[in-house]
Amino acid sequence: MKKANITGVILAGGKNSRMGSEKGLLEVEGKRIIEHIIDELKQVVDEIIVISNNTSYNYLNYKVYSDTIKDCGPMGGIHAALAHSTTEKNLIISCDMPFISKKVLTKIISSSAGCEVAIPEHDDWLEPLCAVYSKSCAATFEKLIAKKKFKLTDSFKYFIVKKINFTQKELSGDEFLNVNTPKEYQNIKT
Repeated sequence: MKKANITGVILAGGKNSRMGSEKGLLEVEGKRIIEHIIDELKQVVDEIIVISNNTSYNYLNYKVYSDTIKDCGPMGGIHAALAHSTTEKNLIISCDMPFISKKVLTKIISSSAGCEVAIPEHDDWLEPLCAVYSKSCAATFEKLIAKKKFKLTDSFKYFIVKKINFTQKELSGDEFLNVNTPKEYQNIKT
């Protein structure tokens, strides 16, 4: 498969308050979650960057950038990603999705033409932290952050958004699973 001219961005800058430790560094099936994500991302993108306020991710040998505007949640991470990216399209994924697959990422990328945000939808649920964002979204995110409007799903009314439907047949069931609590982590380990 030809790689897209797109940057893969892993958001690993969260406070991890519910987990109590760095989610991306947790091990699943013998590898850290962030390493699972990188393995899938590097099959579909040319460049990968990490957005984190924690130096623990420097070992990956990818560029790690801090949030440019602190304490505004995932919107701040996406804003930082778009500010540091050199490509118009950016596949942004949270660091807590250990089972994301090349197949799912490929569909998101290939469906991202003609919009500013290409966001997966399954079972009437949106996945804003596994979506393609255009670099042009950065200015709007900056304005929303300045107004303390941090809710990502509320921002979509300002963009041309394409929802990418994933059916149950297309998913094994776990691709969009994210690990937020110690209990969720234990459930996937057993």
